[in-house]
Amino acid sequence: MKTRFEINEEVFLDNGTLPECYEYYEKYLKQYGFVLDKEREDVFKEFDRSIILNEGDRIVMDGIGSKIITWKCYDIDNDIMNYVLKEEL
Repeated sequence: MKTRFEINEEVFLDNGTLPECYEYYEKYLKQYGFVLDKEREDVFKEFDRSIILNEGDRIVMDGIGSKIITWKCYDIDNDIMNYVLKEEL
């Protein structure tokens, strides 16, 4: 099973136009192994192992610092556990 951490809100919410969002990704996230899927407007980092977490858990990751898991969903067709990360308030 793979584990995917999505940070779409960080990239697409406050960075202006799509080209500006892509520029933010290139400048701040690509170097840390994040992937930009322009077709799905999705930014994520994926691991080839199972990482079991729950909503409300906090993680620290290079490039984005401390985040909180606000949503999780298992993609049964692709065997991927998806977690959505947001800034802590």
